[in-house]
Amino acid sequence: MRLSMLTALCGLMLTAGCAFNQPADLDLASASIASDFETYQLQRVGLVPLSGLDLDADQERVLRSAIFTEFSRGTPYEIVPLDTPDLEEVPGSDPYRRGRYDPRTIIALARRYQLDGVLVTTVTDHQFFEPQRLSMQMDLVATETGVAIWNGSIHLDASSPDVRNALRVYCQRVDESESWEVNLLSPRSFAHFAAHQLARML
Repeated sequence: MRLSMLTALCGLMLTAGCAFNQPADLDLASASIASDFETYQLQRVGLVPLSGLDLDADQERVLRSAIFTEFSRGTPYEIVPLDTPDLEEVPGSDPYRRGRYDPRTIIALARRYQLDGVLVTTVTDHQFFEPQRLSMQMDLVATETGVAIWNGSIHLDASSPDVRNALRVYCQRVDESESWEVNLLSPRSFAHFAAHQLARML
């Protein structure tokens, strides 16, 4: 009797283990975070237009839309998209120089849009045809201090087996209705994958 109960219990445990044995997301992005990050009260975070390589308006719009969606979905913050006209009257509104931010820009944005932080994205590499490539660097700048308190980066090459495997796992989680290979051809889907990876780091 005891042996039968033990056998049944083991069977239930194995079944439960199989039910939860889902493929884990593979992290391709990297990030660093300030030691005092937890001391900042972050609720509203502005997302400014992307900078970097020669992006046309449509490409910038696709990438920024993906970042807005994935960071809104994957972080506890209210993401506030800001367009170029929103920044035109802000003093020193060129916060994209490597490692430098004009404090006037951060303070002006904070006051005008009641922001606690600003996400600054620089595209360092892209190829929107097969095999796609996309590399981005992101900084979360605290409006309280004008200092970057989080930095994230990602470098994706669709020809890489690691990237293809991670994309397959991602697609299985978000949409099982179509083949994951379709996402290798779609700049929009590839951008969402990159933004999802970055949002997981914040």
